[in-house]
Amino acid sequence: MARRSIPRRITDRARRTAKLAGSVAAAGARRLIRKSEDDDRVFGEALASELDTMKGMAMKVGQILSYMDGALPAESQAMMRTLQRGAEPLALDVIQAVVDDALELPLQALFDRFDPEPVAAASIGQVHRASVTGTEVAVKVQYPHVRETFDLDMRQLRRLARVASAATRVDGVAIVDDIQARLHEECDYTFEARWLERFRAVFADDPQIVFPAVVPDRSTETVLTTTWCEGRDFYSFCDQASEDERQAAARTMIRFAMTSLYAHGAINADPHPGNVLFRDRGEVVFLDFGCVRVLPTDWLDRDRAVVRALLADDRAAFDRAVLDSGIIAGDPARFDLDTHHAMMRWQWAPFLTDSFTFTPEHMQEGTRFSGPTNPNLRRMAIDGPWVWVERLRWGLLAVLTRMGASGSFRPILEQALDRPHEPFVLDGEAA
Repeated sequence: MARRSIPRRITDRARRTAKLAGSVAAAGARRLIRKSEDDDRVFGEALASELDTMKGMAMKVGQILSYMDGALPAESQAMMRTLQRGAEPLALDVIQAVVDDALELPLQALFDRFDPEPVAAASIGQVHRASVTGTEVAVKVQYPHVRETFDLDMRQLRRLARVASAATRVDGVAIVDDIQARLHEECDYTFEARWLERFRAVFADDPQIVFPAVVPDRSTETVLTTTWCEGRDFYSFCDQASEDERQAAARTMIRFAMTSLYAHGAINADPHPGNVLFRDRGEVVFLDFGCVRVLPTDWLDRDRAVVRALLADDRAAFDRAVLDSGIIAGDPARFDLDTHHAMMRWQWAPFLTDSFTFTPEHMQEGTRFSGPTNPNLRRMAIDGPWVWVERLRWGLLAVLTRMGASGSFRPILEQALDRPHEPFVLDGEAA
């Protein structure tokens, strides 16, 4: 049943967070006693339902967990996939009120047809299929007061970050502030519309990278209307596509990510499977550009130097690039460059050989670098850009692993690195 609101009082959200923590603890205790797929399924359903109800930051975390293999038991994770499209939308009259207010006309006057059931109900808004003067469109409508829920959740996260930062060299509060700034932009659909049109223009010559087009006179800060795009969803594609189709799509996704990062210094940092559709001949439709992060040019130059050293298998150049990168906090002599080199070789392994296959075993291997055996965890000066780029890399790794991607990916990265740096520009100003 559709709901009329999302929890937006700090006491309500704190209570739900406590409920989630208790559920996770209880599920963990049950797994110590017995391993039951039924328990995992029930837990996954309950967790997904609660995160779906909360929307906002809670649902975003759930979306990440839903496609990161190994983050949850398999049965729980399967249930969490509902968060990629949402299962608990807001009532139509609530959504209609947002549209009427935003576009200053009744919904019936704005659209020839507006399907009452949403095709997706995500963390910030839900999407309805509609028609405008005979053109099929997707209408994303923001939930009322969703920005308030983000601010409440981030207030809690900022407190945790302040405590956690006391034991590390990481400025956790600065990272939280950066995340909150991006979330505020994500709550303004005019930013997303501008980014979507900019990405469309930049990749116009690549027929395999596809985007919807913005319908400007039906779009505002809280309503975003774009042309409707057909295509198979991620899991249908993975289950039904031929080997050649999957490999062609994987190359397209890698090309889009690496070119955006290294040629243009701006990334779509929300790579979860609900944001893409798949067509024939390796065409991939990229749908959501609410979470775009622009990277400082000097930061990007330092990152390129590290990657080029790895591609050249030049350990001396790698050590110099790491020392110059700013990733080391405190005395460089206490930083274990061998461990960092091993971690970066694992991360970039798909591009360091002539042929690579993304496997769950490779992804699982990377978790050892985030555990207590990594001597550098408290000696890394993690900053905002690093957080967003790592989200992209880990998300892309998870998606490509699920696709069973295999092939020669090194040339794609080298071409992106060798292209002239052309920063994105929005409305005549550097992004």
